[in-house]
Amino acid sequence: MEKALHTTKIDNLRYYNPDYHRIYFGPEFCQNLLPSKENLEKAIDFANKKALKFTFVTPFVTELGLYRLNGLFQFLKTRLKDCEIVVNDWGVLEVLSKRYRTFNLSIGRLLNKQNRDPSMERVLEKQIPSAARKKDGRIFILVHIPPGKRYQEGIRGCYLNSLSVQKFLSGHNIHRIELNNLIQGLNLDNIRLKVSLYTPFVNIATTRFCPMESRFQKIYRINVCKRECQKYYYRLKNKNLPLPLYKYGNTIFYKNPLKLKSIVQPVIDRIVFQPEPPF
Repeated sequence: MEKALHTTKIDNLRYYNPDYHRIYFGPEFCQNLLPSKENLEKAIDFANKKALKFTFVTPFVTELGLYRLNGLFQFLKTRLKDCEIVVNDWGVLEVLSKRYRTFNLSIGRLLNKQNRDPSMERVLEKQIPSAARKKDGRIFILVHIPPGKRYQEGIRGCYLNSLSVQKFLSGHNIHRIELNNLIQGLNLDNIRLKVSLYTPFVNIATTRFCPMESRFQKIYRINVCKRECQKYYYRLKNKNLPLPLYKYGNTIFYKNPLKLKSIVQPVIDRIVFQPEPPF
């Protein structure tokens, strides 16, 4: 089982230890956090020094982000030809599959379309009947009936379980998919591509509008960013959710630490550890 360390910052390479075989470097969720060529080179040098394999992680982008990525791809092509790239934008995939066929590509977490609702575990499990009161004062009993087998299989899987989809992706140089460690479990039936599993952060939702950006965000939308997400975050709790949520920048996460002993699926050949939220 290959183990990878994912970081978006050079300083977080301090989390490295000899158990890791690979470095994931780069942001999944925001083009404003794309590294400079200098920092990208530092990350590659670190990986080479430790004899580690290297994966460059890319976010969803606008035209400006695609322009910046193209420059980084050209740099990687000359610096590290056997580099692996995680793709979270269909436009980025088109560019890579047409211009940079030497890279090994992987479908990122933003494109796998898993059901990442943290309350799904409760939906699938049996629950004790509970009493509720109507507006007129009358009391009634709520009885939860767990969904059937097909629903449970579907809610644990995604469209990547389809062999025809995997064939399409393989034609675009995709050899791997990146998956969340969902709280309701995983359905990996029919998956023929290699699988990377992330822990402990599961991304729930991402938006182009960043609630953490400066007040100028309301005027200029996504064009103004002072990287407030690097300074603070929100912790959200609700009695109807089984665990707290964490809002970093334009993305909300929950934590679901992976128990390595529970991995029995041979299709999962890589674990991606995130010591800090990927921001």
